[in-house]
Amino acid sequence: MRLSCDVEMLSRGLASYGMRAKTKPIRSSISIGRRPGASSSKEGLIFLLVCTAKDRNGTKFKLKGNVEQIFGKFVQNGKATIRLKEPAKDICISKADPLQLKNILSVIKLGHLDRNCDLEKIHLTTLNPAKTSQVERLPTKMVVHSRKDYPVTTNFPKTLESLQIMHCKLKKVDSRILELRNLKCLDLSNNNLAKLPDSVGRLNQLAELKLANNQLDRIPLGLLNSGLKHSLQALDLSGNQFKMLPSQLTEFANLVHLKVNDNQLLCLPWNMGQLTRLKFFWAGNNKLQFLPYSFTRLALEEVDMFGNGFQGSGMFPSTQDEGYFPSFVEIAARAVKKYRLMYTERDLPRILIQYLGLAKWCLCGKPCFQPYAQHCSQFSLHRVAHTVAGLDSAGSTTAPVQGFLCSKDCWQRLQSNPNAVWKCSRR
Repeated sequence: MRLSCDVEMLSRGLASYGMRAKTKPIRSSISIGRRPGASSSKEGLIFLLVCTAKDRNGTKFKLKGNVEQIFGKFVQNGKATIRLKEPAKDICISKADPLQLKNILSVIKLGHLDRNCDLEKIHLTTLNPAKTSQVERLPTKMVVHSRKDYPVTTNFPKTLESLQIMHCKLKKVDSRILELRNLKCLDLSNNNLAKLPDSVGRLNQLAELKLANNQLDRIPLGLLNSGLKHSLQALDLSGNQFKMLPSQLTEFANLVHLKVNDNQLLCLPWNMGQLTRLKFFWAGNNKLQFLPYSFTRLALEEVDMFGNGFQGSGMFPSTQDEGYFPSFVEIAARAVKKYRLMYTERDLPRILIQYLGLAKWCLCGKPCFQPYAQHCSQFSLHRVAHTVAGLDSAGSTTAPVQGFLCSKDCWQRLQSNPNAVWKCSRR
């Protein structure tokens, strides 16, 4: 039984003198077994062997009655600590396969308790020096810039944290990439991707996702409703075929960089102001005519929206009659948006999912799908960003923002004071 991982040895004896050894995690191989030539019937012959690249023969630690405590709270993250009595050392394990780590900790407990009847059921080999491949540090970064370099017959190293595959004419995402659970940066730019699988959301440690210059026109719900909402910090969708961005994208609370330039965007999500940590936004060369009113709540470092067809300003009341009452579909949709209920393509028909994607937000903070009225006013982008790229060749930095009003009450309040930031309470 062998486990490849990073190991840091900490001596507790130094801590009693107020000292700490300058150590760092080293790629190691941990195995449990018996000494060569030992009989399985003898007592105390099960050892823990830790091998490194400098010492492939390794250091043996007796297990019987010698484990003071096992700290396994973060086993699912590939981390654990084994505290030994003699010598007084802590074996800190990290970057291990969670399943293998869980199994090896179970065997360590059996060895400590001297449960020979249970150990006999486990195939424990004799302890041998580690091979070079078992103690060498596995790569964490991989770059593929041509089809000839693409791994076809070999797998991607499971330790990869950064993967860049460009100019390989990929038409779909390789399923082997979706098994790289340590991946933090994935760059699939300059390929021929037309669709993303829902399972991309399983890469729950991903902080950067770059998909520039492909043929994408939608983001799957499986990705939008995954753990990426909490981990993703940079998203690059530039050079694709998006006509609109899903409203769920504004729930990515930690998003700092967002690139959507060189698409066919007609509008931005109406609740875009929820991206409170967004600092860099690029949306140039699209077909935007307005910015959503919630855009005025952002606090950006840099914004670039050059080459869009922005229009003028004004207030446009709707043609709804005074006795208008929303449909049951709209009432239900408002509740879904208001309470941020989760849903997938398995829960709702596609037509209802598309309907929910058309949600607009009134200045009072409530969602609506058939607004009572809409308004548009000019807004200086310098109020939300330190660095602003000109919107046209003349260098203009003023763009129209469009808002929606859910009721006659909201419309009258805005008419009475168009420049005020207000909230209304609907009865």
